[in-house]
Amino acid sequence: MSDRAIEALRAEHDEVLRLARTLTEAEWDAPSDCAGWRIQDVVAHLSNTFRMAVDPGSLPEAVPGDIEATQAVYAEAHRKWSAAEVVADYQEMASKAIEMCANFQRPEFADAQFPMDNAGHYPLHFLPDAYTFDHFCHLRNDILRPHGPIDRPVPAPDELRVGVTVGWMLVGLPQMSGVPLHRAATAPMGLRLTGPGGGEWTLRRGQADGVVTVAEGLLNGVRATATSSALDFVSWGTRRRRWQDSVRVAGDGALASGILDAMHVF
Repeated sequence: MSDRAIEALRAEHDEVLRLARTLTEAEWDAPSDCAGWRIQDVVAHLSNTFRMAVDPGSLPEAVPGDIEATQAVYAEAHRKWSAAEVVADYQEMASKAIEMCANFQRPEFADAQFPMDNAGHYPLHFLPDAYTFDHFCHLRNDILRPHGPIDRPVPAPDELRVGVTVGWMLVGLPQMSGVPLHRAATAPMGLRLTGPGGGEWTLRRGQADGVVTVAEGLLNGVRATATSSALDFVSWGTRRRRWQDSVRVAGDGALASGILDAMHVF
């Protein structure tokens, strides 16, 4: 279960809402580091991810087979809203979705799944983990400096929020990276993430065709180890930045390069 994720999501929601209330008209309209989206569009996107759970019928028709294209369609539908409307909508959708996520931690939902189109299918109790990741990633990479345009103090990374974000990324990695990652993983590779939210894991092919598993710890047979900070992993694991700029590789460089090139969480 993901009770920690409820706490992390509430903290990230508070950060986004606190920031939104300080933005000027020019800042709302500023281009974010998410191509084609203004700051206002990013916040509307966060609201729409909540809406997918609490009021999916109010959203436009999705783009089958492409969750990222679908999110672009959803954001476009609210592009002409005022900043005040976006903030009010975000508050409303967040309040309903976080309450729903808390309910999903109950045992009767343990076997339920939520679909994410080409991003995979996941147990319903992981929904707040996914929301935390989305908030953490967009706020620190697309909205705030140094990569985004908004100059505000960056919330310090902590074990709770980085841990939940990284945890979700590792849950999603096998399905989101899919066949390319499976093909690249010809031998096990270790992943060492340092700092808050860090740890050690092993990526290796699973028993079923086309599946890569992520196991805790550096297991026997690891042929290469890739090391970066957990915070940097959020950037390069989502392909916002090049892994070559922040990852140190020990061991089989060709194996590690192939696996790192194939990794993509979205």
